[in-house]
Amino acid sequence: MKRNELEANIKSIEEKVADYQQELIKLREQLHALDEQEIEREKFVSSKEIVDLIDKKVGKKVNMSTIKRWADEGYLGEVIDEKERFWALHSKQGKKRFLYPKVQALSFLYEKGLLLPEFETLDRVQMIDGDSSTVIGIVITCDLKDGEFLYNIQVEGTFDIIQAVKESRLTLVSGELKES
Repeated sequence: MKRNELEANIKSIEEKVADYQQELIKLREQLHALDEQEIEREKFVSSKEIVDLIDKKVGKKVNMSTIKRWADEGYLGEVIDEKERFWALHSKQGKKRFLYPKVQALSFLYEKGLLLPEFETLDRVQMIDGDSSTVIGIVITCDLKDGEFLYNIQVEGTFDIIQAVKESRLTLVSGELKES
């Protein structure tokens, strides 16, 4: 290869690298926006999610017009257009999707008796810790706080009380447990 050809190849590759670096910067910015919006989206609940939650928790069928009426009356908090607020997230095509602040919407459902905790007082539950150890206890109290149910659990054997256990960390225990 002659000198001129080598210099032309180097210049061409340097230009491609610069273009790729600019594209990489844009992609990283988009990824950062996506990460932020995914975290923010968890603070909201959609009409469909409300309908599904009511069906799951109390077995009652509620239609979208009921959710719309509650929203219009202000019971569910500020109505947000999902596509406008969370532009970076992939959403379904078609109809507008409305979101409501999770804390306010779930508090309203709880007050109406349409949202019940998974476990009742005196239920025997198993709590999974982060280190994969388990604790067995009895539900003492349950409160809805910041859009999720938190339980106080009295540990079997020691009678210690563990406070503010998230519902997602608990499973119902029935019968005798096998010691391992």
